[in-house]
Amino acid sequence: MPRDASRTVAARQRRWRVGIAAMGLLLVLTPAGVGWLQARQYEALNGTRRYQDDYLVWSLFQFETEYLKLRLALEQAAGPSVGVDPDQVAQRYEIFVSRLNLVESEHAALVLAHHPDYQRTVARAQDFVRWADALPLNGALIREHPQRIAEIVARLEPLADPIRDLSLTSTHHVAQDVTRRNEIIRNQSRVSLGLTAALSAMTLLFAAVIYRQFRGLERYGDKQKALAARLNEAQREADAANRAKTVFLANMSHELRTPLQGLLGMLGLIKEAPLTPAQQDQLKAANDCARHLLAVLGDILDVTRMEAGGLSIAPEPLQLGALVRELEALSRPQAAAKRLALHFGIDDDVPGWVLADPTRLRQILLNLLSNALKFCDRGQVGCQLRRGVGPLGEDLLMFEVSDTGPGIDAQTQARLFQRFSQGDASTSRRHGGAGLGLEISRRLARAMGGDIHVQSAPGQGARFTLALPLRAGADLPPGRMVAAEAAATAPSTPLKGPSATSAALTTSAASAEDAPVTGLRVLVSEDNPTNRIVIEAMLERLGHRPTLCENGLQALHALRQQAFDVVLMDLHTPQMDGFEATRRMRELPPSRGRLPIIAFSADAFEESRQKADDAGISAFLAKPVELETLRACLQSLAPSPARPEAA
Repeated sequence: MPRDASRTVAARQRRWRVGIAAMGLLLVLTPAGVGWLQARQYEALNGTRRYQDDYLVWSLFQFETEYLKLRLALEQAAGPSVGVDPDQVAQRYEIFVSRLNLVESEHAALVLAHHPDYQRTVARAQDFVRWADALPLNGALIREHPQRIAEIVARLEPLADPIRDLSLTSTHHVAQDVTRRNEIIRNQSRVSLGLTAALSAMTLLFAAVIYRQFRGLERYGDKQKALAARLNEAQREADAANRAKTVFLANMSHELRTPLQGLLGMLGLIKEAPLTPAQQDQLKAANDCARHLLAVLGDILDVTRMEAGGLSIAPEPLQLGALVRELEALSRPQAAAKRLALHFGIDDDVPGWVLADPTRLRQILLNLLSNALKFCDRGQVGCQLRRGVGPLGEDLLMFEVSDTGPGIDAQTQARLFQRFSQGDASTSRRHGGAGLGLEISRRLARAMGGDIHVQSAPGQGARFTLALPLRAGADLPPGRMVAAEAAATAPSTPLKGPSATSAALTTSAASAEDAPVTGLRVLVSEDNPTNRIVIEAMLERLGHRPTLCENGLQALHALRQQAFDVVLMDLHTPQMDGFEATRRMRELPPSRGRLPIIAFSADAFEESRQKADDAGISAFLAKPVELETLRACLQSLAPSPARPEAA
């Protein structure tokens, strides 16, 4: 046993000796390797310095050469005898500018920073380039304005002597600087070689420090992993909260719009009954309050969608003349009620067709016009379309909405586009409003690449200018223009997909005024009892035959049992919602599976519209729906046999 123990100790000592010898050899080889690398680095550094300094001298020489070539080209272009291509002269100028950039490089500035000729010459050359760029100095200028060449040459001539002196003196300066730097590098290399000896003693200390650092890094890595896990959990919670917010807003939209549908519907039905003048005034006041509440709800939902990143812009061919006529028709009743003159105009140079989002553009302009009509008590309100030029020379389409109202002071203008901000407290009490319209309008304008600006002074009225990038219809593909023109001139436009709006329905109603469709068998799925009463009365008022169901499942069973012409589908109903019911209906045989299905819902969010479109919805009506809007939608989607014969 003692012998075995001694053998074990001897073996352990041999391993230690081998380890120590290996470490000693490593400590000897490491400084030698470091010294060899430093020697190679010294040689490479000398070569690099020589290359950089030679490149600097060459750059200054090229700068002088290109200066002389540019000057010669300009003088030849100014002379009557020698024909010079203006584009070649412009190219010479561009080469001269590029050589100036080389002279301004970081290395040149470092080497010649204290040289007074370098600073003055570069500054004067930069002044000339800025002046020439402002002309601008190009082939078109030389070709169209040859008289300017003499002015350019006169500006260029004073640079001759400074550039030549800089090229000569910089060579001597660089040589002296290189000699000084090389000496410094040699001294530093000798010092570093001496310091290499201390590396051996410090290696063990560094190893201990590195070991300690690795242990610290391991602990830090564990903390980072735990932090990342907490962040991921927080991200999941934030995503869940955002989804819950979206669901909450959709529910609130549904819960608020559903009673508004019943309220406005009942008010609309009462309006048709014989009333005394006092009752008519009371009914009008109630109707105005309900519509104001609906407008505030729409503004709040718009702001929420914008904050959630749900704002979408869909440009399409738009006829400006038709848009202006529509805006005038919508604004004239309010102007007539206040006895205000209303003026709409389009400058002659404005194209007839542009590429823009008609819904968003209409929303902005209606808000600006509504504000102008609301705050203006006498005089006139106008909307003028004209072309403009932006700060970068781009073409702009300008919509100027002006009024002769009380005007806006500078302090109020500064907060005009802020949320919930209005002119002042007295104005808020007189005119009401949530203070969201202008903020929404500016966000929409900026989403379309433009902006809204205001010019006003107290007592001088106000002018709001909507400036958008001009994308004329002439630049559109011919096929899209033909399709757009056909859509604009068609007597009736069917509503396809979730993008159908009440404004489009109202427009199509005007074209179908002469031949109303009646007698449609309409299947209605609506879970709210009040709304069922309202929609039944509205359909009967329009001359149709409604069949009422409380949810999508009942509507599906009813469609399987009897024939209908149109389906009005509430999207959020118990047992089976409108999305699933629509998908099931589309699976029925063609005679019934192809019926027009109109989404009739208080959930007006874009996600629900897209989901409805995917399910097979033919058109989307957001509650509350007015009688004329419903009539227009049924008119556009009525099956061919149900349409009256043309006279």
